[in-house]
Amino acid sequence: MASPEHPTPHAAPGGSPGLDGLLPLHPPTLVGRERELRTALQVLRAAAGPSGVMIVGAPGVGKTRLGEETAARMSCSASSADRDAGASGGGRPGAVRSVQRLIPAQVADTVPRLLRSGSARPRLLWIDDAHLLAGPDAECLRELTRRSTHKVLLAMDGTEAHPRLQALWKDQCVVRLEVGPLDVLSTRRLTSALFEDRLAWPGVVRLAAMSQGNPTLLRELARAALARNLVTSQGGTWRLGDAVPVSNALRDLVARPLADLTRQDRRILELIALAEPVRLDVLERIVPADTLLALEDAGAVRVAQPRADAVPGSERSVTLAHPYVAQVLRQDVGPLRRRHCLRIWTRKVPESLLSPAERVRLAQWHLDAGELPEQEPLREAVRCALRVHDVPAAIRLSAAAWYGHSAAWAAELHARALFADGTFDDLHTFAEKVAAGHPEHARALAPVQARAFLFEGRQDQAEETAQQLTGTERSAYLALAAAFRGRFSAALDHARAVLRDPASPCHAESALIATGALTRSGRPHDALRLYEDLRGRTSDDEVCFFEADAVEEAHALALLYAGRLDEAEGILAREYRVALESNLVGVDARRGIGLGLVLLERGRIREALPYFSSTPVCQAAWRPWTIRAAVHAIIAAHCLPRDGSPSVTGPPGGRSDTASVPAGGQLDMASGIPDGLARGPYAAELAVARAWQAHRTGEQEQARAVLHTAVDAALESGTYGDAVVLLHETARLGLPAHPAVGEELPVQGDYLTSRLHFARAVHTGDAELLARVCRTLADAGAHLYAAEGHAELARLQRRSGRGRAATASTVRARALLRDCGEVSTPALHFLGDPAQLSERERTVARLAAQGLTDKEIAQRLVVSPRTVSNTLYRVYQKVGATDRRHLRRLLSP
Repeated sequence: MASPEHPTPHAAPGGSPGLDGLLPLHPPTLVGRERELRTALQVLRAAAGPSGVMIVGAPGVGKTRLGEETAARMSCSASSADRDAGASGGGRPGAVRSVQRLIPAQVADTVPRLLRSGSARPRLLWIDDAHLLAGPDAECLRELTRRSTHKVLLAMDGTEAHPRLQALWKDQCVVRLEVGPLDVLSTRRLTSALFEDRLAWPGVVRLAAMSQGNPTLLRELARAALARNLVTSQGGTWRLGDAVPVSNALRDLVARPLADLTRQDRRILELIALAEPVRLDVLERIVPADTLLALEDAGAVRVAQPRADAVPGSERSVTLAHPYVAQVLRQDVGPLRRRHCLRIWTRKVPESLLSPAERVRLAQWHLDAGELPEQEPLREAVRCALRVHDVPAAIRLSAAAWYGHSAAWAAELHARALFADGTFDDLHTFAEKVAAGHPEHARALAPVQARAFLFEGRQDQAEETAQQLTGTERSAYLALAAAFRGRFSAALDHARAVLRDPASPCHAESALIATGALTRSGRPHDALRLYEDLRGRTSDDEVCFFEADAVEEAHALALLYAGRLDEAEGILAREYRVALESNLVGVDARRGIGLGLVLLERGRIREALPYFSSTPVCQAAWRPWTIRAAVHAIIAAHCLPRDGSPSVTGPPGGRSDTASVPAGGQLDMASGIPDGLARGPYAAELAVARAWQAHRTGEQEQARAVLHTAVDAALESGTYGDAVVLLHETARLGLPAHPAVGEELPVQGDYLTSRLHFARAVHTGDAELLARVCRTLADAGAHLYAAEGHAELARLQRRSGRGRAATASTVRARALLRDCGEVSTPALHFLGDPAQLSERERTVARLAAQGLTDKEIAQRLVVSPRTVSNTLYRVYQKVGATDRRHLRRLLSP
């Protein structure tokens, strides 16, 4: 049964989600056209310049949707302008007073009438399918735009429009706005929005890829998926089946590209579709050159150049020009022809020259043709699939290898594929079957099972399974287990035992664990040196429990702790985009979490929050990653203004339209978090989240206790990097300092040292030290931390009578905040106000600004309502506030 948060899709006769109420004609908000919308509104609202906008694009790309949204916004502006005109007798020059929608047939009557009347009430004419206008109608529009009395908004297919209509933009009477297919990220956002953000991410990726950025095609794909009962509800999440959505409407949309094809051309396209992307050199040996040239001229096929980072000598590849045409062709081809075509490919493709992705496809062609590949090519194909993150292919090929060859290597690789997919129940079921039918192979699955139990939080079963491990396999497991408990010193010791054996199959995994342990221990420079060694030693043939390119994520984390925030953001942004564009489901979410952490550190809270989204379309597969995302979502939400929703629109990466964090960030910290997390790898982040929650509700003592306890634990375990973070967060919240703030903790680099000195300077009131800290933090790119430092510095300077210096610090703080966007933290409250509020007064002011009554505040602070009332009166007197709403405005930086 679906949970209340994720209700079951509307029931249809077949038991799957129905169409009514689920798929509106348009999603609630315009997706992926924000830039074009801004441009159109700027032109149409301007008093001078061009008199209109011409939206031009191919059928189905969303011209009408963009025009409708623009007209709706202009209609709201027109109502406002009309009210202003009625009140003042004038109104803004050039502001339209009404919006009138016309079909092309109405233009011949309406536009000449406007030309004759010379109306003084400017209006916007919104004309869809403007390419259907005849020459005289286009000429009338041209004359109307020349007079600049009224505005026009046109949507048209630029290839079919009358030449006189084209003259509108050539003569600069209107602005031509080209609208192409949506990019990958926007297409995924739109896909998710159509399914109310409930469709699981693999389904979102598949539908988005089929549509190739065409919103009309995407909508029909979604409708067809629902109509054919391909969408089902599983535990509150909607999942898309493997079949291709097909409907008459979809066939009509793709009929044009196929209409003029001969029977022979269609057979060749079927051959390509079944194996795309296909190597051009191989295709040229199968298909005559003149046929390929004709198909390219007709726009039926597309030749892609090798990527810039491809291996030298990589061949060009050929695909069908439109992905859904390929889907339809694959769906329609008969089983015998499919078998025949795939056998052509298996015979023609040279195995010695294949890339990893091509090896995976070749093995799948064999299976689709009813053939089981030989053991060694199949084994290599599974390893390649794991390396390139094609987890579904890895699962399929390894299952075929196991049931076809029943070898130990096949069992191990299938278990690894299930581990990579995060389907741990299936992994354990498979292990039980292997143990029952082939007990001699059960030992090969122990390393994978032990790690799966760890990821599930099932420590006892993990320890029991690990008893079967020996040598470096056991050391690698112990390193991971120690890291999961937050014992990074022990994790480092075990990992080093593995690193001394470069031939160990666990070498890459242990190097990643060691890199993370060094970073969290406050030794980012040592971590960066280990990264350089790891990059030189990691073999492309090595299959790691964690993906081999997670090395770059570990690299970025070390750079973050070293204070090289620009470099860390650049690496993660690049890796995240690669994961998105390569459809690496789960990997994109994990890398997005890393990118969100860097953005959070830089103070760009609104940008960071979507990467921590907990909606079904954000699935990192492995539970620890999901937990970490939820914890950081709380921290990010608490850095936003109380009266602003933590939800954000337009999330990067194609996730849902909003990050599902309740207003105020009040998530249940215990929900879904396994036992022992408080002393696990994310203990410091969890303590910070709990402290921010407690502080926002006025529970300062609870916030102090949580952070101080976490500092003690970090110092005891030698995790000095976490200790510095916790001490810094204590100072950011204005809480009493931990005794360790005065110690010189053994951390590397100016960045961590500056965060420690920030806490020390705030505690001791050392303005000179704080000024140096602010410079270091600003140079590192941590603009929010630097702004908070300048805000605290301004208070110290004002208390010492240095008013001019305090003003300069306030100005600097506000300049830094311009790079952060919307943000509100305790250190920034009353920024620049000369009033000297005590900590208790600031707490009462913050709670009052949140809308709490005097009685509610008294209950939170364990004082009498009269004490709260008197304190609030003093606050009003000092800051010049008149009521709680005014106080809320003053709290903003």
